[in-house]
Amino acid sequence: MRYLSDVNLRAVLAVLIARAGGTIDIGNGELYDAMLPEGGQAERVRVEELRDGVRLTLVPPPAQP
Repeated sequence: MRYLSDVNLRAVLAVLIARAGGTIDIGNGELYDAMLPEGGQAERVRVEELRDGVRLTLVPPPAQP
């Protein structure tokens, strides 16, 4: 599994928000930085399918020359 479907993404968000206490506040700047990172790497989350679930890992941005 390389990408999460919209349904799976919403389920993952529901789990993460519940783990964080039920509410997560994200500012516009942080949201835009995540959508349009400086290095131009649009896909910053690695998705791995596990036997009993899924693992999401943030991929570090590429080194700047």
